Amino acid sequence: MSSSLRALPRLVVAGLVLLLAAAVPAWAAETYRVEGVQAQATAADPLTARDQALSKAQREALETLLKRLAAPGTEGQLPRTSDRLVFETMQGFEVQQEKTSATSYTATISVEFRREAVDRLLAGSGIAYVEAAGKPLVVVPLLVAADGAVALWEGDNPWRDAWARRNGATDPQRLVVPLGDLQDLQAVTPQAAQAVDAGALALIAQHYEAAGAFVATAMATVSGLSVSAADPGQAPFYSGSFPADGFDAAVAAVAGAIQDRYRNLNAIPAGPTLSLDAKARFADLRGWRDLKSTVESTPAVRRLEVRRLLVGEARVAITYQGDPASLRAALAQRGIALEMTAEGWELRTGVGVGTGMGGGLGLPAPGGPVPDSTGLGAIGQSPLIPPAPAAAAPPPDLLFQ
Repeated sequence: MSSSLRALPRLVVAGLVLLLAAAVPAWAAETYRVEGVQAQATAADPLTARDQALSKAQREALETLLKRLAAPGTEGQLPRTSDRLVFETMQGFEVQQEKTSATSYTATISVEFRREAVDRLLAGSGIAYVEAAGKPLVVVPLLVAADGAVALWEGDNPWRDAWARRNGATDPQRLVVPLGDLQDLQAVTPQAAQAVDAGALALIAQHYEAAGAFVATAMATVSGLSVSAADPGQAPFYSGSFPADGFDAAVAAVAGAIQDRYRNLNAIPAGPTLSLDAKARFADLRGWRDLKSTVESTPAVRRLEVRRLLVGEARVAITYQGDPASLRAALAQRGIALEMTAEGWELRTGVGVGTGMGGGLGLPAPGGPVPDSTGLGAIGQSPLIPPAPAAAAPPPDLLFQ
């Protein structure tokens, strides 16, 4: 270890010490990790070449990460990367495939950045951004030939091959192409993929510890390829036509649609951190827990403080980034209404999800039950504890402070 540290440039040593000293959750490291960065330089001696190659590669890794997190249309406003910004944001790095000669150095590296530092950099630059997803989505690449024959895991599938070779370094929502092993074959059959079977897709998502799965279908036609992509139980969120050999272009288009919808749903608007007092209305304890969990998981929301909790309503203070209009839009996408009334701001459930494409992102599908992170079930299902008779309900009074 000591000889490796002596060979590192001073800037990199500081980042590596942070990696060894800090206890970072696994999901944070995944979210802010940039892999497969090429490092290459020539100089008068190998140590100088190594310093130059690693410094340049770390700057490129930070640039890749910032592009991954930037909201659509803001890439041109990103700060220019420098050794100073790398020092302020890098958690550490890992070197693979290292080669050294008398005057050159080449390697492939993976770099990890501190979530808080990168978020602070983007917010300070006045750029709307997204926090990268902690879990990936699984792509099920179904190929349908002109004669109706289907290919998925077995046999020749150039559609799957195109997905496998795609470079997703700038994806905020990571995409995983299954290996096609025995467990994959058992989880999703070609027939299940054609039906976009929710149960089968849930199994393969679980296999890869993913947030969900979707089916990307390429169908050979007389004029070329007809391509679509759909979440379980949903109409296709993407469809398009491509030349017969346009697999790579089709993959780029579908993947772009996935990344755009993730950014649109999860963008944290530029602006100051503000606070808003509101009255939250709900039918029962389960409804309150679901509403609270949904608000707290909204990307722009930094904190929800419960001031008073009464029967059927709560007084809350929401700390968020942006402005009230952007907060309302973000909550509405998650089925929560934030409205100004004569008594002030009011929160309630019951707003339809605007995109109609929530399934693959862990959001409720239109008309479906809203997920409940409390483990008490979903809205619309029978409660675990029967409600008390109306006559026995307590008078409106303070329950918690």
